Amino acid sequence: MNKKISIIAQCFNEEKTLKHYYKEMANIMDKMDYVDFELIFIDDASRDNSRKIIKELVKKDKRVKYIFMSRNFGREACMMAGFKYATGDYLTTMDIDLQDPPKLLIKMEKALSEGYDIAAAKATSRKGYSLIHRLCIKAYYKIINKISKTKMIDGQREYRLMNRKVINAILEHKEYNLFNKALLNDVGFKIKWIEYENEERIAGKTKFNFKRMVNYSIKGIVAYSNFPLILLIYLGLISKVASLLTFIIFLVNKNIYLLITSLFTLLLGVILLSSGILGLYIYQIHLEVKNRPLYLIDETNLKISK
Repeated sequence: MNKKISIIAQCFNEEKTLKHYYKEMANIMDKMDYVDFELIFIDDASRDNSRKIIKELVKKDKRVKYIFMSRNFGREACMMAGFKYATGDYLTTMDIDLQDPPKLLIKMEKALSEGYDIAAAKATSRKGYSLIHRLCIKAYYKIINKISKTKMIDGQREYRLMNRKVINAILEHKEYNLFNKALLNDVGFKIKWIEYENEERIAGKTKFNFKRMVNYSIKGIVAYSNFPLILLIYLGLISKVASLLTFIIFLVNKNIYLLITSLFTLLLGVILLSSGILGLYIYQIHLEVKNRPLYLIDETNLKISK
């Protein structure tokens, strides 16, 4: 009996790339005739014709499935929905802009058949990214690896093929504040990295702009590191020392105005920074305590038990 691979293809306003992606993916699925497939498009509340195109593909190919979200819930929610409702022995998640080459799936399946639990894509370049974007990504990996116990590999993608053991471990994570890049590494297991040359988008524009990249980076630090909280302790100690030094300067120079101004500015900066960092952690706790659903499904052609 053939193994079955479930492909989780996330999309948001991708009407320009959907047909290109399906054509490439269908070629690979046909080539890998020794494996059964289901191709699950998860639409995160697109505002263009993405859903219409997906339904056209469903009529064309019985392997095509879909999950339409009730609103935009984000990448992590889409991934978890796909993992929960996919029926394959192996699962993979990929972007449909073809920066994740479908042809790598052949090497990934071979790696799992050799006994690996995960076959993960690792880009050796960042073709298509601006210089600033590349530098920011490189710096972020260095920072997060310094301050977090969960290590991330420079060039790693979320594109990876995983067996059921890995997927079940991922689904055990019940927190609301998920961070894919660290979560996929955090579960462990036997992994094989498959290197490839990064491809440019086939069409359309990336939805992952600089603002979203910054927010995503902060989210990862808060989710997987207590370094910001430790930083507050050091800031407190530094402010104490600074206050003492300022007091000594006052005694020597007898300049009360300089003392008050310097001390007030320093303490105000520390207080504002501390409040911001604590606020981030409190907000994440607030989200977890609410226990709201990670996602809500509007429509699907998958068999989902109520």
